[in-house]
Amino acid sequence: MFLYDYFAKLRRYLSWQTKKIQSLEQRLLLLEKQLIELQQQPRTTIERIEYKFDQLKVETLEGTLNIGITPNGVGNTIEDFAVQPEKTIVPKPEPVLFRTIQEKVHAYLEKEAKETLKRLEEQYALRLDDTYRHFILQDIARQVDERIHFYLQQKMNNGYVPASDNDKSVENEIFQKVKMDIEQSLDLFLKHLPKQGGEQ
Repeated sequence: MFLYDYFAKLRRYLSWQTKKIQSLEQRLLLLEKQLIELQQQPRTTIERIEYKFDQLKVETLEGTLNIGITPNGVGNTIEDFAVQPEKTIVPKPEPVLFRTIQEKVHAYLEKEAKETLKRLEEQYALRLDDTYRHFILQDIARQVDERIHFYLQQKMNNGYVPASDNDKSVENEIFQKVKMDIEQSLDLFLKHLPKQGGEQ
């Protein structure tokens, strides 16, 4: 009786083991089939990635490069530029003077500012591509009108009357202030960009 039970258990175990092996064989066949299908699909091989920043196209770049936050040097904050409530608000300066200064500043941005930017790149061991340089100067150009209005308003609050004999000197003075703001902004901006090769 003992021997009969032993062979019955052995037979059940062998039957279970056979079913298990058949199940594993079916799974193996399925996996081999899937592997063959994957191998037959076209593959993309990426051997090496090279970053060419001069060929990048910037779609959107968040943030603003502020010019002239400290036009007279260290210590001024943006709050210092707010018109004080007790001051009399004078009408805006004559549009002709504004346009003349605006044209001079835009001419500066088109020519001299590009050279200033390249000089600062050399000074800070940076190499910007033309697209990035254009973006920086374009961002500054969008803020120019506001700076010119600020300086004209400041002159008028100090008693300047537009269209008087000294318009040329006021024009040059404000142009120089805006130009200095731009150069300081470019310097600060490039000074804080990461150096090439990962140095900070």
